[in-house]
Amino acid sequence: MPFIFIGSFIGAYTVHLVSPTILKPLLLVMLVLVTAYTVFKKDWGQQPKKRTLSTVKKIAFVGAFTAIGFYDGFFGPDNGSFFIFLLLMMGNDFLQAAGNAKAFNFTSNLAALAMFLILGKVNFLYGLPMGFVMIFGAIMGSKFALKRGTKMMRVIFIIMTCTLIVKNACDYFSSH
Repeated sequence: MPFIFIGSFIGAYTVHLVSPTILKPLLLVMLVLVTAYTVFKKDWGQQPKKRTLSTVKKIAFVGAFTAIGFYDGFFGPDNGSFFIFLLLMMGNDFLQAAGNAKAFNFTSNLAALAMFLILGKVNFLYGLPMGFVMIFGAIMGSKFALKRGTKMMRVIFIIMTCTLIVKNACDYFSSH
């Protein structure tokens, strides 16, 4: 979590220096790859798998989580899918991955908020209502996930990433 926080903090600072539009094509490619991998690995994420990670893999995961934190602070869309994907690769099931991704997303959002407060770029009129709605949605989603289990979470993950691919593709191609 500290690395996610640092990545997001730096990403939020960087966004006011560079246009986030450079990430849109990369986002599409990443979402397609994540979705395809999940669809073709039928039993992936159904049961937690105890994995012992080598030092090299631990460093790679820390780097990947830091990069997603940076991405969330800089651009943000769909970062929860990327957190879930990494957590599944580490051996979490979909339910564990979704729960942990919420904590990671909250951490990266807090870091970005801190930087935007420092930069004086927070619009409380929009931000506060959106924050409350997002918290409400997270609570309702968590209850649903606990009630329905990992198989339903996999289906929802695939549906949501496909929806995000279509939405982001439409946004990207309509602007070009």
